[in-house]
Amino acid sequence: MNWRRCIFIVLSSVIYCEFVGDFIKLNSCSWPTLDSQELHAMIIADTHLLGPFRGHWLDKLYREWHMRRAFQAALMLHKPDFVFVLGDLFDEGDMVDHNDFNAYVSRFISHFQANVPVISAVGNHDIGFHYKLHPYFVNRFEKNFNNTGVKMYTFGGNHFVFINSMAMENDGCEFCKAAIDDLHHVADKLNCLKNLNTCNDLRTIEEHVNYSRPIILQHFPTYRKSDQSCREHDSPNIEEYREKWEVLSKNATYWLGKLLRPRLAFAGHSHHYCYSINRWGIEEYTVASFSWRNKVNPSFLMASIDPTKHSVHKCPMLEQQTVYTLYTFAASLCTIFIVVDILKWLYCIVSKSKRDIKIQ
Repeated sequence: MNWRRCIFIVLSSVIYCEFVGDFIKLNSCSWPTLDSQELHAMIIADTHLLGPFRGHWLDKLYREWHMRRAFQAALMLHKPDFVFVLGDLFDEGDMVDHNDFNAYVSRFISHFQANVPVISAVGNHDIGFHYKLHPYFVNRFEKNFNNTGVKMYTFGGNHFVFINSMAMENDGCEFCKAAIDDLHHVADKLNCLKNLNTCNDLRTIEEHVNYSRPIILQHFPTYRKSDQSCREHDSPNIEEYREKWEVLSKNATYWLGKLLRPRLAFAGHSHHYCYSINRWGIEEYTVASFSWRNKVNPSFLMASIDPTKHSVHKCPMLEQQTVYTLYTFAASLCTIFIVVDILKWLYCIVSKSKRDIKIQ
């Protein structure tokens, strides 16, 4: 009879780990409240969908399955107004050919489809670091996601400025020059909204949007030496960060803040969560990776935002170790049941043999 218990335990483990666990875990999260008509933004980073060169196909299948389950569970439970993805959508976006990139895009859309806007920043694994930037990689990402430079989106009087971190070196390269031109255009528009009486941009005036300090979203965090400066963090090891590789340069951080005067910043790239007060004197949140491949305890952010205030909660996701522990426990319990059944069967055989011998 123990085999029936074993089947029940295995099925229960599979149902919880693969279908129900995400809902139970994410149901403990909630939107922070501002006592106003705030907008709700779900913010994720570093999904790193595996490509054809790195990683095993089973790793790709299983971990992407869990990302998809977690994302859809979050949408169903919390119903955000929009979703922001802070770069490194792909793991090999700067390596694959045209056909593989199209397959990448199809998978991303399939895993992260939503009935609300999903807006993605560009990361170094999508188009390459600064030294590797090439029109071929940049243009195909732009074609599919409409965002490889600097772009501002306005929702409910909140201005969200998406920035290409790899184009922030200000060294005169083609992409850096275009990004800086875009930045100045965004800054001019914000200044115009701030001073409508003296604004000469008719298109901006006709939009009837009030000014509020912008919110910066990009792949690289602004400059900091390490996560030692974080007020909250979940990095297991504190490492020194290199300018232009793990964080923006000091120079780029300075002039970007001076130009846009933001009130809040979000970034990804490090794969670990960090809450800090950055060099602009404002709150900056570094979002942990959404993928088990980069983080055994992934998370995302739930931000409530209005034009003057904000509040951000970190939402922990189902942990990889929880799933592995449950499966190990189920397998161990089943093994015990099977061994007990075998021992009972052997005991019956031995007892029957002894009875037969006595009768003879």
